[in-house]
Amino acid sequence: MTSYLAWTEVKLLVREPLVLVVSLLFPILLMALLLASFSGDSDPIFGGLDGTEFYVTSYLAAAIAAMGFMGTPTHLASYRDSGVLRRFRAAGMPGRSVVAAQVVVMAVLAVVGALAMLGLAYAGFDLAAPASIGGVAAGFGAGILAFAGIGALLGSIMPSARAAQGLGLLLFFGTFFLVGGGPPPGVLPDALNDAAGLTPTGLLVDAIRTPWHGGGLDVPALVALVAIAVAGFALASRRLARA
Repeated sequence: MTSYLAWTEVKLLVREPLVLVVSLLFPILLMALLLASFSGDSDPIFGGLDGTEFYVTSYLAAAIAAMGFMGTPTHLASYRDSGVLRRFRAAGMPGRSVVAAQVVVMAVLAVVGALAMLGLAYAGFDLAAPASIGGVAAGFGAGILAFAGIGALLGSIMPSARAAQGLGLLLFFGTFFLVGGGPPPGVLPDALNDAAGLTPTGLLVDAIRTPWHGGGLDVPALVALVAIAVAGFALASRRLARA
């Protein structure tokens, strides 16, 4: 049942070009622009990384964060507002199946976006291979779970798809450009860098970037992401059961 629902969700999402553009095409194009400007640059403002590695790891996180802040909440809020969730329950489909389908959809789109970014970076720029592929995969997977939980929770509490989309845009751009999507940390105040690093987006970037750069697993970031996932799913499931 979950796999069928997930496939249906993917087909429905393809019909919403705004979500796909913001969650997939926009990060890829912006990453390409930044790589064209800073590829190979080893300026200290990138925190010990070169510009290519810095922005690629940042935008791998963007492929996940955009869906968690915008795609999933918009879908679930639309379902709640239009009564679709009530019809699911009447048909015997529990809320956890809907949430599980959203996780599958997010994972598929995040992987597609990440592969496109890596293909572009390896083909057109001098991107070094990650020091720990397994570590990067662990961070990426934990990020998918965390942002699926965030997306499910936002979608369960926002009153409409438009409200969810507006809040999602604010959360995504308000955090992502502070943790590597825009100015490098070396040009921002230390207090702002510290605060941004504690956001879910900042934790996700650290969980991907640290093993890529050879620092091993970022255990605190991974634990925090898993905790966010558990809390988000638990709260969303309770809300959706009464939606």
